[in-house]
Amino acid sequence: MDVTLLWPWVVAAAAVVAVALAALGLVLPRRRRDRGLPVAHVDRMTGLAVFRGALLRYRAWIAGALVAALAGAIVAGVIGSRPSGVHANQEDDYKRDIVLCLDVSGSMVDVDAEILGVYQQIASELDGERIGMRVWDASSVMAFPLTSDYDYIAGQLGRYQRALNGQLGPDEQFNYLAGTTNGLGASLVGDGLASCVLDFADLEASERPRSIILATDNMVNGQQIFSLPQAGQLAVDHEVRVYAINPFDWGGDPASNELREVSEGTGGAYFPLDFAQTVPQIVDRINAIEAGYIETPPQIQLVDRPGAMPLVVLVLTAIVCAIAWRVRL
Repeated sequence: MDVTLLWPWVVAAAAVVAVALAALGLVLPRRRRDRGLPVAHVDRMTGLAVFRGALLRYRAWIAGALVAALAGAIVAGVIGSRPSGVHANQEDDYKRDIVLCLDVSGSMVDVDAEILGVYQQIASELDGERIGMRVWDASSVMAFPLTSDYDYIAGQLGRYQRALNGQLGPDEQFNYLAGTTNGLGASLVGDGLASCVLDFADLEASERPRSIILATDNMVNGQQIFSLPQAGQLAVDHEVRVYAINPFDWGGDPASNELREVSEGTGGAYFPLDFAQTVPQIVDRINAIEAGYIETPPQIQLVDRPGAMPLVVLVLTAIVCAIAWRVRL
């Protein structure tokens, strides 16, 4: 049993015992070692108006103390029953969704570890956004779904980076290419980008701003279901911005130009792989997008609401003590 559930009962029981003892002290006669001597004709004194008035006041004080003690015991019992209420805490969330979209084809393998370093730095500079990752070549596979658990995100990105660098520990069994070679061809950029667009949950209903950070050299080898422009149009249709990172930007080559046009056509941007410029520019652009309003489910809490009753018990106890002092009990 949770000890925290017992303390109100312990406090209430202690208050009841204290009030009861105070009341008994008022009612029960006090033993005296010296009972004095019998006096004759006491009725003459008790018949005096002054004596009768003093006795009446004494009994009034005793009655008041009994009433206060009884009221204190009742209020303490009510406190012990733990009066409570339900509190619903509604927290609004204004965050974004980001999918990291990584080309793991043979032409990218030498730079993917560096790109994962970019991804890690980007994730470390964001706050509260949900981040997921998909890797692809001839086919694509979800590395991890959208989540705001940044420790988990850092762990997964680090594992992929160690695998690409050949630095996996002896107890780590992980193939970063698993699920990416189930098809003909390689570096099918259009299919990879389209699958990353479809990773966003509730594409039609969600109002969260959505971004993709796509890392590829756009060197397609094989037949695609989606061409890169078609995948870009799919992103536009679902209001997804694409930020492309090209580690092999030769300056004006057709593959780089196409990747730039598609990414900028979605409202995103195009970058060469440059740690000094790429990371802050991507983070600034993502943060510049107005965060979407997300109504999260309310958190229901049961809270104690004793109100002013503890104060009432203290006041009543003080009254009983004051009366006891007043009548010299």
